[in-house]
Amino acid sequence: MLAALLLQAAAAQAAPPERHTVFEPTPRAEMHEFSTDRPDVTESPYTLDAGHVQIELSLAEYTRGRDNSTTLDALPVNVKLGLSDHVDVQLLFTPYQRVESEDGVDQGFGDETLLRLKINLQGNDHEQTAFAIMPYVKLPTGTGGLSNDHVEGGLILPVATDLPGDWALGAMLEADLVYRDEGRGYGLDLVHSVTLGHPVAGPVSAYVEYVGILPRGAAEGAARRYQAIGSAGLTLEVGDNLMFDAGTRIGFSGDSDRSALFVGASRRF
Repeated sequence: MLAALLLQAAAAQAAPPERHTVFEPTPRAEMHEFSTDRPDVTESPYTLDAGHVQIELSLAEYTRGRDNSTTLDALPVNVKLGLSDHVDVQLLFTPYQRVESEDGVDQGFGDETLLRLKINLQGNDHEQTAFAIMPYVKLPTGTGGLSNDHVEGGLILPVATDLPGDWALGAMLEADLVYRDEGRGYGLDLVHSVTLGHPVAGPVSAYVEYVGILPRGAAEGAARRYQAIGSAGLTLEVGDNLMFDAGTRIGFSGDSDRSALFVGASRRF
């Protein structure tokens, strides 16, 4: 159903001409409501205003794998630049990652360096159901044994809408082309998620989320089992351009990580 809605939006009348660009930024008085792609896994369909920069980062993320390995990510960041009224570009990278497993310790610059383009198709003004498409490419930038030495990529289709009673609903479909070492070839991860958020008190809000991952191709056994992941967290908005967050993810099945904890912040300029 989500894919059908996105295709319907794409086939609708062309969006109005872009009034603002990176060279003619959106005036502060006309900027959209502050929106971020973190802290949940489900991406937002809303783009950053033209000519503005937004930084979204985790101060730290600690993850325990199902094989009892541990991963510490220091300052993983998403740097966004608004290109127009409906398009932004994003650069995601992890400056330092440490992975400890039975095979030893690998550490250095993270392998998950992503270049993403978000194109809003409808609802960027937060006044109706919003849709977007997000193609991306992953570059093998890992050092210290962290890289799989292969370029990967995919397509993300996020949707969001407001519900009665101050509830907010988000959902996402995603297809990731990933290289699997055990199968020595590329496979496909099919991701779906849904998140539900609501204010708690004043500037504090909470969310709960479900994420499912279905790995297909290039591997046998455990790596191809369906992964079910639950997530929950809190956000604290400080003014119109700053937000703090904290949360956790719990893996319930398949090859998903057992648990993850994170604390982060987002700032719009």
